[in-house]
Amino acid sequence: MAASLGVAPFITIVDRAIIENASGARPLGRGLKELSVEFLKHPLRFVGKREFHLIFGLYTSTYMAANAVDSICEYVETDNQMPKFIGTTAVNMSLCIAKDRAFARMFGVIAPAAFPLSSIGLFAVRDSMTCAASFNAPKVLAKKIEDEGVMEKSGAATFAQLICPAAVQLVSTPLHLLGLDLYNNKGYAMTQRVGFIQREYVKSVLARVGRIGPAFGIGGVGNSYFRTSLRAKLD
Repeated sequence: MAASLGVAPFITIVDRAIIENASGARPLGRGLKELSVEFLKHPLRFVGKREFHLIFGLYTSTYMAANAVDSICEYVETDNQMPKFIGTTAVNMSLCIAKDRAFARMFGVIAPAAFPLSSIGLFAVRDSMTCAASFNAPKVLAKKIEDEGVMEKSGAATFAQLICPAAVQLVSTPLHLLGLDLYNNKGYAMTQRVGFIQREYVKSVLARVGRIGPAFGIGGVGNSYFRTSLRAKLD
């Protein structure tokens, strides 16, 4: 919960700004600036908003799922890679899709409407990739870095936890943009959608990399720290 509280304000700002930019409600740069100023001036009012509660609940649930799977796998002495992927993906994907549907309706310029199944499918693939890159890939990459003598264990783990979630955004961002465009512009031709993705890709990748760093990088490191500290006190 502490890890979620630390990253939720920043993620709320970025997620809302990206949604508003995709719908045409507000340019990305202006949205990031104005929402950041709002948080700094009125932090208590900011954390009382529905969008913050959605983000905080999403990442608290995701970290709890990851910790629960780790603990169970340790208890039964089995590898945690596949159970962790399945467990975190099931929780994160369902809640993240619900959050994106809510954000699109809350901050779009069109009247709230049914969310296309194609958008939900794209978001499901996006979130599966994010969970694999956030909870599974770092362990594999960290071991490889450590085995090759590039870094010691702790440094390799931190580096891998920061780089893997960020790198996957290069591939997952087009899925995110297409899913939003299918909702915001239901009558567009595919050529128009491709043009939209090309136009918004670079700045959206940068924003999502900046967002995913706190979400699964810094937050992941913090979650691991708090979990390890708590276990040490209980042992």
